[in-house]
Amino acid sequence: MEKFVLVVGGDHNVLPGKGWTQYETEVLDDRIISKAKDNTEYEVLFKDIKSAEFGIGSGNLWLQLELENGQLNFCSPRKCWKSEVGKKLIENISKFVEIKDMKEYNHFTGKLFFLYMFK
Repeated sequence: MEKFVLVVGGDHNVLPGKGWTQYETEVLDDRIISKAKDNTEYEVLFKDIKSAEFGIGSGNLWLQLELENGQLNFCSPRKCWKSEVGKKLIENISKFVEIKDMKEYNHFTGKLFFLYMFK
């Protein structure tokens, strides 16, 4: 199964680790399961997401999730956002909450990505 590479940002309290900690994440229909380097697994249920918003920062596409039990901010390599598992992640979140600023996702994954990033 294809994994989504999730890299946490500074403001988060759902997954352990400081900013730029990387997790291999499995995207299921109702949750994501992120595995730390020590093989400890952490789940985030899509039904627990209260809000979601994309943003661009430091040349990365970030997704900020406000959850029932905290917040999770993460980025991922462009190839992950464009992958089938990345699309499944967006689709599954969208079943529970509207993702704000989808235009940022569309710009980041679009053909004119480099022109957009250096405006």
